[in-house]
Amino acid sequence: MNHLTLALMTTVCFSLSACSNMPKECEESWEKLESFSKQMGLSEEQIKQQKVQFEEGIKKHPKEEAIQICQTQSNFLGLVGK
Repeated sequence: MNHLTLALMTTVCFSLSACSNMPKECEESWEKLESFSKQMGLSEEQIKQQKVQFEEGIKKHPKEEAIQICQTQSNFLGLVGK
C-alpha cells in the first residue's frame, strides 16, 4: 500500500509545480504534500527535490488551471491522509 501511495504522490508531483509566487491554494497543497512526504519517511533532500518538481509543474499552467490542479491535489491528499 505504501508503494502505491508513494507512486501516486510522485505522479501528482510530476504533473504539478511552483511555490514561490504561487496561489495560496498551491501553497496549501504543497504543505499537505510535504507533511505527507515526511509521514512516508522521505529524506529532506527528497522533499526538496519534490518541491522543485512541484514548483516547475505549477509554472507550466495558467494561474486558474494551476489553482484547480492544486485544489484537486489537496482534496486527494486529504483523503489519503485519513
